[in-house]
Amino acid sequence: MLRFADSLSGHWAVNLETKVPRVELYETRIASSKPSLGFFVLLISSAVIATLGLISNSTAVVIGAMIVSPLMDSILSLAFGLAVSDGQLIRRSAVTVTLGVTAVVSTSAIISLLLGIGHVQSEITARTSPNLIDLGIAVAAAVAGSFSMTRERLSNSIAGVAIAVALVPPLCVSGIGLTLGDDVVAVFGRGTVAGLTNQIAEGSFLLFLANLIGIAVASLVVFLLQQYGSVGRCWRNLVLWLGLLGLLCIPLSSSLHDFSVRQELDAEFGRIKAGQIKRLKMAQKNPRLWTRVRLMYSSVRVAENKASVDLVLNAPEDLLNQASIDTMQRNMLERSKALGLEDLDLNVSVIPNRVYRFNIDPPAPSRSGDR
Repeated sequence: MLRFADSLSGHWAVNLETKVPRVELYETRIASSKPSLGFFVLLISSAVIATLGLISNSTAVVIGAMIVSPLMDSILSLAFGLAVSDGQLIRRSAVTVTLGVTAVVSTSAIISLLLGIGHVQSEITARTSPNLIDLGIAVAAAVAGSFSMTRERLSNSIAGVAIAVALVPPLCVSGIGLTLGDDVVAVFGRGTVAGLTNQIAEGSFLLFLANLIGIAVASLVVFLLQQYGSVGRCWRNLVLWLGLLGLLCIPLSSSLHDFSVRQELDAEFGRIKAGQIKRLKMAQKNPRLWTRVRLMYSSVRVAENKASVDLVLNAPEDLLNQASIDTMQRNMLERSKALGLEDLDLNVSVIPNRVYRFNIDPPAPSRSGDR
């Protein structure tokens, strides 16, 4: 029986793999920390691709920009410098990252101005409300990226890590946001909504900071655990960056609360819609129009126990009136109070659509005596 099990497993054992030698990894990190011509060519190309992908609302193009970007390599060099307490490597990596961030934001802002961008779409709005979930993604991706860098066999995983973290797109969104006014015009499908609050630049840059600090701290810990550096030498760096991570968690925690409230209010809208459909069915009326009501966009900001909610609905023309909106606000206010909030300010924008019903029955034949 044991022989049979061994034949199936191939004498399986835990393979710890050979680590990349410290000197070799050191040389690689030094090379990646330098602001070379190739670095800026790839980074600016990535910024152009990402900006055009965001403007055209193309997910595939934005993903392509993530793969091209070399920015994460410089951040990993910064983390390695922190782990080995190399001041020169830390400074050079920090300068390279700063120059890279400036180049990306400037490139996207210039493109936005040249194209005269006056509206945003879902690829942009999706990167304006970071929370602790985004920080968790950055930390997990950084663990994968930094660990794969210490193992030659795992180096092919870097592209997937770059896609998971997405450093360049948030910076491009910041550049686009800087060129927009105080009120944003958003496009949802074929409908346009004006007057949404412009928090694009600050929200997307907070997402970038979450990625940057999350990657640096997680990679620093991985390099220490892999014994490329020692805690005794770099404990000040570790404490400083853990402190930055703690400070970053304050706004991200607030954003996570906003995210949770938004999820609950989105679900409440679904319950309101289902209730309207059920009521019409019980009254033996046609609920078809209410089935065509869709929630296109929602945004929640919580301050001083008051939620400010923006909803964009796509609904049949003349279906939603002030009475139905008032009912919706009362239901959502009750749900908000159950979540510990005291008040709710609801702003509903409706993109109307027209629903036509066609009669496919042939017309009745005219009588022979009719003229």
